[in-house]
Amino acid sequence: MNELLEKLPAISEVRAEIARRSLIEFTRYTFPGFLENWHHTYYASVLDRFISGGIKKLMVFLPPQHSKSEFSSRRAPAKMFGDNPDLKIGIAAYNHTVAARFNRDIQRIIDSPSYRELYPNTCLNVQNVRTAGGTWLRNSDEFEIVGHEGSLVSVGIGGGLTSRKLDVAIIDDPYKDAAEAWSHTVRESIRTWYQAVLKTRLHNESQQLLVFTRWHEEDLAGDLLANEPDEWTVVTFEALKTDRINDPNDPRKIGEALWPHQLTRTNLEKIQRSSDLIFECLYQQNPTPKEGLLMPAGEMKRFSLSQIQDNQPDGIISVCDIADEGDDSLSHPVGFLFGDDVYITDVIFTKDPIEATQPRVAEMMNRYNIDRSRFESNAGGRGYALKVKELVKESGGRTDIVWKPTTANKHTRIVMKSGDIKERFYFLNDDEQSEEYRRYFYELTHYPKNGKVKHDDAADSTTMMVEFIHESSLRPKIRARSIRKKNNLKRRRAS
Repeated sequence: MNELLEKLPAISEVRAEIARRSLIEFTRYTFPGFLENWHHTYYASVLDRFISGGIKKLMVFLPPQHSKSEFSSRRAPAKMFGDNPDLKIGIAAYNHTVAARFNRDIQRIIDSPSYRELYPNTCLNVQNVRTAGGTWLRNSDEFEIVGHEGSLVSVGIGGGLTSRKLDVAIIDDPYKDAAEAWSHTVRESIRTWYQAVLKTRLHNESQQLLVFTRWHEEDLAGDLLANEPDEWTVVTFEALKTDRINDPNDPRKIGEALWPHQLTRTNLEKIQRSSDLIFECLYQQNPTPKEGLLMPAGEMKRFSLSQIQDNQPDGIISVCDIADEGDDSLSHPVGFLFGDDVYITDVIFTKDPIEATQPRVAEMMNRYNIDRSRFESNAGGRGYALKVKELVKESGGRTDIVWKPTTANKHTRIVMKSGDIKERFYFLNDDEQSEEYRRYFYELTHYPKNGKVKHDDAADSTTMMVEFIHESSLRPKIRARSIRKKNNLKRRRAS
C-alpha cells in the first residue's frame, strides 16, 4: 500500500503530461464526462496541427450538435493559452452574446482545478475589472493572462477590433441561420467586416480558424476558397456519409450517421425528408443547390373533394399575393384546415387587372365563408385588401381580413417552409383542378431549388399560408375548434 501511495504523484504527473500533448487528451482530462465519438478524435487531431502552427488557415465544417464549438471555441483556446500564455486570440460569432458566452466558457476552463494541474502558470485575475494598480483585465468581452502578454477578445460580427493585434482569429458561426446566410446584404456585410476589420488585425504569422455550417455557396467560406484556394486546409464532416467526400480518415460506410448517439440515421433521414435543400446545407455541408425542383409534383400530397365534403373543417383561411409587376399573377389559394393538415380546395391565379380580381376574391371569400384572410401589403397590397374588405362587407360576408408586409428574403422563406408544404398540405387531384388551379400547381411544383425563376407567385402565396397558420393569434383558435369538434363527436358517440 505504501509503495502504491508513493507512486500516485508520479502517475498523476504522467496523466497530466499526456493531457498536455494533444487536444483530445486535454479534453478528456478537463471534461471527464464528455461523450466521445471517432470524429472528435479526428477533429481534435486536426486542431492539434493548427495549435502547433502546422496549419495556418483552417476551415472545419460540421453539422449542428456535433461538438463543433466545444473543440474550436472552448477547449482549443484554453489549451493554446496553456501552451503559450503570450498569445493574443480573438473569437467572433454572429452576435456579441454568443461570442461573450465562449469567452466565459474559456474562463471557466482556465479557472478549473484540472486546468491548474496542467498549466499552473496560466491563470486569470480573480477580479472582473482592471484595478487602479494596473492589474489584469477580466470581463465577458476580454481577459488577460496574469503575468503574460496573452489576452482574448470576443466580438460579434460587425464589432470593432481597433488597436488589436491578433495572433489567432477564430470565427465560429458567422451566420445566425439560413435567412442571414441566404441574404445577399448580410453576406456582403460579413465579407466587408472580415476584410476591413478582422484581416487588418492580423500579422504575417497570424492563424485563422473558421468553423461553421455551410449555408450558401457564396458565404464567407465560399468567398475565401474562391479567392485563396491554395491557402486553406478544409475538413468536412457529413451527417450522413456519401461518396461526395473521399476522406481516408472517415471510417464510415455510405449512409452511416456521423454520431448516432446524437442523431441516428433514422432521425437524419426524417430531417432530410422535411427539406432536402436545408439538409444538404445544414447537415451535409453541401451548399451548392442540386439541380432540380424544391417541391416536385411527385412529392406533393393529393386529395379528392369527395374525401372532405362530409367533414366540418376546423377553419377556412386564404391568403392573397397580389401581382407585383405586369407579368406576375395574383395568387389567392383557399385552405380548409383539419387539425394540422391543410387542403387547398380552390385558388384564383390570374394576370387579370385589379378591377377584375377584387370582386372575384371577395366573392370567393363569401362563397366559402372564409374565416380569416391575409394579404401581402407590399406594392399596394394594403389598398387592394381594403377594397376587398369593403366588397365583402357590402355583400354580408364575415371574413376577417388582415394585411402584413413581407421583408424577409423571398427565396429563404420559400425554402424554409417547403418542408411544411410537402408534409402538411394536400392539393386537388389533376382531374378536379380548374384551369387556374392547374397553373398555380404547375408553378408551385416547378419552383427550382436555387430560386432562379422569373415567377414565384404560387410558391410565395403558399408560403404565406404556412406563415399565416403558424401565427400565434390563429393557431389557438384552430386548435380550440378542433378540440371542441372532437369532444362533440365523442359525446354523440357516447349517447
